[in-house]
Parts: sequence; C-alpha cells; structure tokens
Amino acid sequence: MSHIRHLVHADSDALATAAARAAVEHLTERIATAGRASLSLTGGSVGVKTAAALADSTVEWEKVTIFFGDERFVPADHPERNDGQLDEALLDALGDRPTVRRWPARTEDLVDVDVAAARFLESLDVPAGDEPLFDVTILGMGPEGHIDSIFPHTPAVAETERLVVGVRDCPKPPPERLTFTLPAVRRSRHILVVAAGEGKAEAVAEGIGGASPSDWPVAGAVGTESTTYHLDVGAASALN
Repeated sequence: MSHIRHLVHADSDALATAAARAAVEHLTERIATAGRASLSLTGGSVGVKTAAALADSTVEWEKVTIFFGDERFVPADHPERNDGQLDEALLDALGDRPTVRRWPARTEDLVDVDVAAARFLESLDVPAGDEPLFDVTILGMGPEGHIDSIFPHTPAVAETERLVVGVRDCPKPPPERLTFTLPAVRRSRHILVVAAGEGKAEAVAEGIGGASPSDWPVAGAVGTESTTYHLDVGAASALN
C-alpha cells in the first residue's frame, strides 16, 4: 500500500483544481502505458466541483472508462442521483467520448437493492487476482469519515470480500444505495481524497493517522501506488 500524504490549499476551488490536475496526470500516464484508463468519480459538493474542474482537461476521454463510487437507489431521473449531478458538472460536456458505467436505477421491475448490486457486479469485467479496478479514484468524505456509501459501523464497512454491495437503512437519506466497498476502493492505483471545511478536520486526521476503518471508513481508502488528501485550511486544521 502507498504512503499517505496531504496537500493544503487556500480554499475548495483551489483544492478541486489541484485534485483534478493530479487526476489528469495519472490518467494521462496510464493511457500512455496501457492504452486505456479508468476513473471513479464521487458526489458531494467538493467532489462535484473536482469533476467540473476536469471538464476542460486534455485527457483522451475516448480511452477512459468512468465509474461512480456509489449511487442512490432511486429512479434514473431522480434529482438525488449522483450521476445527474456529475452529468451536469462534467459528463454532458464530454458527450459520448468516455465509456460511462452507471449504477442500476430503481424501476418497477427492479426494486431490490441487493439484486441491483449483484447485477451490476456481474456486468463488470473484474481484473483477475488483485489487479487494480480503477486507475484513479476521487473520494469525497463526510464529517464522520464516510466515503462513497460506506458509513461507520455498518455492514458495508465490514465487508471484506465483495466489491459491490447494496446498502439499506443508510444513515443519510435516501436509505437505499449501491456502493463499491473498501476491497474495491483499495484496488485503486491512485486515490485522491477531497475535503473542505473544519467539520471534516477530525475525520481527515483520523484517516491520515491510520484509525480503524470501522470507526472512520476513509482510513481504509489507501491506493496501491499513491494516496493523497487535497484539503482546504479548515479540513487540515486538526493535523499536526
């Protein structure tokens, strides 16, 4: 696993720009090496801002597959779906250039979140062994340290084998979600955690300090090659 480092920026705009720049560098390097690259995006205010900062980049998007770290299990046109926010911030501007892997939406024929999770996992071309699933993963973070829809002391954070799970009784609405798990997140070459505000400071310190992922899920997000926290001054305020 990679060493964890952090970079402090003046504000959320600056950190989003810096994180996007880092993502572009990693994607470009991987495309040059392997011919293709994969990117996992995140929702949340700073995550969406980071995605928007990617819109004018020079990435060869036709060689990129884009995933979403998690999704709310609601109908496709529901305003709370992450992919709708990320469409507006980035994907609409990219058109059909990247391959976009969207999570299943709730429909009249698909109402069980566990079935939806299983179907999505079956549709993935999962690399053999421990080979990375993602070249770059961008993660937002809640004040309690949740990433994607992996919350403290829940079945999702305790998952050690499955790469995708359905979430029920989520601590934040809506209650049903689909998420990649920590075993999937850790199969990322490069992880970029983006966080702003003093309300995130404790979680940042616990994550960087190596706390138990059961208590602070972000602590379990460690890439195989690099792990970098992009923070504003407030989010970094509890670091020594």
